[in-house]
Amino acid sequence: MDGAWWGRLDEIAFLDSLYDLDALPSNDSRYATARRDIIQHRMNNLDWEDEWIFEDSRFQLLDGPDEVLLAFLARVVHPEVQPDVDRAARQVDELNRLLIPDGWVLRAHEFLSGRPIYAPVATGKPASPVIPLPLRDDDASKLDLVLGQAHHLLDADGHGLARDLLCDATLTLRRDGGFFHPIPGDNWRDASYQAVLTVDPVLVPEFTPAVRDLIWQHLGTVLERLERADVFSLVVEAALLPLPPVSENWRQVAATPTANNQARRERAVGEGYPTLDNLVFGSRAELVVYKVLCAIQRDSPPRSSIAILPLASAKLRDAGVRSPDFTVLGNGRAVVIEVDGPHHYGRTRKADDEDRDRHWNRCGVRTIRIAHEQTDDPVSLKERLHEDLFRALNPAR
Repeated sequence: MDGAWWGRLDEIAFLDSLYDLDALPSNDSRYATARRDIIQHRMNNLDWEDEWIFEDSRFQLLDGPDEVLLAFLARVVHPEVQPDVDRAARQVDELNRLLIPDGWVLRAHEFLSGRPIYAPVATGKPASPVIPLPLRDDDASKLDLVLGQAHHLLDADGHGLARDLLCDATLTLRRDGGFFHPIPGDNWRDASYQAVLTVDPVLVPEFTPAVRDLIWQHLGTVLERLERADVFSLVVEAALLPLPPVSENWRQVAATPTANNQARRERAVGEGYPTLDNLVFGSRAELVVYKVLCAIQRDSPPRSSIAILPLASAKLRDAGVRSPDFTVLGNGRAVVIEVDGPHHYGRTRKADDEDRDRHWNRCGVRTIRIAHEQTDDPVSLKERLHEDLFRALNPAR
């Protein structure tokens, strides 16, 4: 989406036209209404993410009636919310690409000061194919949807590892440079392409020949359906890390280096990582875990408090320097918490994780591992972490 969903309004003003915020209940025991929740968590504290509304069941945008979501989307592009006609038109095009497969589009039905007011209109039947043609080489948004369709097909066929590896990949199409050698009579043309998956360097070993064949079997099917039968092969390449930012006086800085053990990896490769409390986190999932740990910290009695150290580097014997996602201190003891993303599920990474845990165990420090999917439910995650931390930090009880 091009810009914030509430546009030039604030979130209260945006939602007042769609919901009775004083009738909707509060999810915070301190307040009585949804209005007070929003004021507290989006205006006073700003401790909800910008896209909080899509996961808040009170507003029924994920699992409610179609009419609720459609009215919300129409409001997003209303002239009162988005006065820039060109930007609103781009937003409508983007939304219609997603709505058409379900038989809906947003169309202008009246005007306000010369600017269109859009309303949802049923098209009568879903479009086919789902992704509008043509699929050009540089259609990044369409290619991402192609990757999503391949992900769906892999999931339906039960290929969990190959499916999960696509979540952090980027798909592009490029000329194969003549490396594809045709067989006589197979209708091959000179203008052949290859599909390129760009992935995190640590994930490349997980793309074994068997995994690549599975992915290409499903991805190739999608591309052929979208009239890209000129794509003949799949290539997996490691993403290039961004060059580090440097200042004009980098020589002076290099001559007087300063140590910073917190988030050393993230600061080394540049911006783009979530931050809170002037701390940097390796992923959105880690940020969720941090907020849950802070909630546990607030709930703990002063005499049983915990300290939270995100990405604190430590030198271990025979293991070099390691930066666990979190180190938690309490009751004179320590525990390490690791948040495992999809790349942790491969055979190579699992062995590495077990080796890391073993080194911490030698120091008398237990490791708690959290799958990234568990961060989708912070309430359940808090219950689990509260119990696990209590046992780890209070073993005699």
